[in-house]
Amino acid sequence: MKILLFFTLMAIAQAEDIDAVLRQKLAFFRVLPMESMPAQSNRAQIELGRRLFMEPALSGNRNISCLSCHHPMKGMSDALPLSRTHDRKGILKRNSQAIFNLGRPGHPFMFWDGRVHFDQSTKTFSTPEKNLSNDITSVLTSALSAQALFPMVSNEEMKGRPGENEIADSQSNAEAWDKIVIRLKNEKIEGRGKSYSELFKDAYPETPVQKINIGHVAEAIGRFESEQFQSTGSPFNQYLKGNNEAMTSMQKKGLMVFMDRGCIACHQGSELGLNTFFASVGVPQWGAKPMQKDSGRGDINNETFRKMFFRTPSLLNVRLTAPYMHNGAFLTLKEVINHYSNIKNSLETFELSPATKAGLPVEVEVLNDESSKAEIFRSVVAPFLRKGLNLSEDEKGWLEAFLKEALTDPNWVPASSLPLRPKKH
Repeated sequence: MKILLFFTLMAIAQAEDIDAVLRQKLAFFRVLPMESMPAQSNRAQIELGRRLFMEPALSGNRNISCLSCHHPMKGMSDALPLSRTHDRKGILKRNSQAIFNLGRPGHPFMFWDGRVHFDQSTKTFSTPEKNLSNDITSVLTSALSAQALFPMVSNEEMKGRPGENEIADSQSNAEAWDKIVIRLKNEKIEGRGKSYSELFKDAYPETPVQKINIGHVAEAIGRFESEQFQSTGSPFNQYLKGNNEAMTSMQKKGLMVFMDRGCIACHQGSELGLNTFFASVGVPQWGAKPMQKDSGRGDINNETFRKMFFRTPSLLNVRLTAPYMHNGAFLTLKEVINHYSNIKNSLETFELSPATKAGLPVEVEVLNDESSKAEIFRSVVAPFLRKGLNLSEDEKGWLEAFLKEALTDPNWVPASSLPLRPKKH
């Protein structure tokens, strides 16, 4: 009994030691717990946004909605390595990102390359539409809302091809957006309560319906996404709030690896992902033939020094958001960890998984000639990443446990996901 008691006391002491060390490190890196954002006061605007989020009339051919690519049963994404075109006959060069917590403060950039940006201090937007009118921007209050504008005017994503519908036949984005608003105002929603014109009146009582523009549409969608898709229930967040029992010993060891091996250098803050940070981590490139390099941030604002840089995403709910990286190159977290352990070897040996190629509507190829692989590796500027993390098998297992288990909010596991309904307050 004395021996058993001794080892029990030792185990308790070791557990207390790792918690003390972890909390010291978390304080050093300023990783603070997250609280749910308070309910928004304009409930009519949230209801409008909810309806619009699921509305196929936003797409030219009425065949796709925001929900199609950001689904609660698919980790708020579409669970595809590369997203499909609206007609499912082609693929895009990147995948659809999860939209958990994007309405929280500290999210000024949207899309993998950050091409939509909102400067909170100056209240100005930088977007692919250089002449975005003040009538639109004066309504928008976040990058999340502004982001909603652009899938609607992408031929591949929602608009469709010229000749297929009146929106795709537009000569400019401004014309296409105007036609979408006209379509919504004239939309008859049988058996679904109020019409959109009535919903616009309720959501924007100070604005005459004839003055409603695409900015009002996008703002309502952004407001709905901001409130509906919060995720603060992970064991990791409970641990940050002071509950030492929220994470297992293995998950805690994984958190230690995460911090000691430098993962937190890029994946910082409460969400383990700085929305303002762009980096290259040497991701193998692949896509539809003929394959062309994806320069990521390097194509935005002539930032050629950031070629192949992509926005560092939050790791919360990462278990739910496979495949991984901007192009779904890796199907599992284990593959991602192996990549970081030795990026150069990962590039040299990468082969597209048969499971990834299965069901693709087009022929694809990997950019794996020696020149391209060397260019991708050169884009990795962080010395510790170029060297590779060189993780042991134990460290890999601990890290995977932390990422897969401790960061998963049980409220968003598909089996328990709730339908898209306004939250009650």
